[in-house]
Amino acid sequence: MKKSVTVVLSLIVVFGGMASAEVLLYDTFADASRLETNLPQESAVWVSHPDGVTMGVGSLAFNQNAASGSQKMWTYFAPEGAPVTLQVGHQLVTTIEFTPRQTVYDTTSKNFRFGLFYDPTDGQVLEDMNSDDGKGRWGDSTGYAVHFPLSSGPSSSNSSLGKRIADLTSSLLGSGSAYPGLTSGGDAFTVAEGTLYTLTFALDYQAVDQMLVSFSIADATGVLSSNSIVDDGTFGGYDMGVYTQFDHLFFRFSSASGTADVLDFHSIKVEQIVPEPASLAFLGLGAAALLKRRN
Repeated sequence: MKKSVTVVLSLIVVFGGMASAEVLLYDTFADASRLETNLPQESAVWVSHPDGVTMGVGSLAFNQNAASGSQKMWTYFAPEGAPVTLQVGHQLVTTIEFTPRQTVYDTTSKNFRFGLFYDPTDGQVLEDMNSDDGKGRWGDSTGYAVHFPLSSGPSSSNSSLGKRIADLTSSLLGSGSAYPGLTSGGDAFTVAEGTLYTLTFALDYQAVDQMLVSFSIADATGVLSSNSIVDDGTFGGYDMGVYTQFDHLFFRFSSASGTADVLDFHSIKVEQIVPEPASLAFLGLGAAALLKRRN
């Protein structure tokens, strides 16, 4: 009897963590266009400086020298009015592949910024806008973000993770003022021109009052740096609860001297990972049958 219980518990350990991944968006720019939305294969990508953007198959390239200021881009991974709502145990994982080209600069500035957000009041953007805050539309957006430097030299610094407190400023990623709890961590790292990098940003809703926010960046050799924070609802000194709804992602990257001459994006993928309760039900039936045979 003891052996049977041991076998069953071992099965639960192995299979109890089974989960399914729903792809909400996986845009590889295969048709060399950024203008159509056909979730999950593609979502229209709206930018602040379209004159500096060049499209190609598998390439959404931003020429930083053609921009008069910082570049911004945003896109949606949920239909209008239907944000992704995480339940306890769910994860939202974004993976972006990109290549810095031409010149990468030695900088300490955390001018490469990315986040996942929810805008509860405004309709989805339907045109390019040369504005950091979308002309005020992002003021009440909630979400989480990472700020880090793309640097080629020894002055590189680590990353900062934060939770956006709505209405502190309408600027979504233009400054850290909307992120009063920005926390630095992870190893400083350097990047090289012409090298493919993978940025991963993940939200793990572990409990009603606990959201694990994680960031990593990797190249072909492995992870170069990673960082994480836990939001207990009061992160940053504001009792705003844990954010669980999301519908868009937002980038900001500075002029060439703050990052690279060209940032070439190859794919954007967003997945919702959900535990499989059916696996436990299956194990329950299997365990009962196993115990019956053993007895």
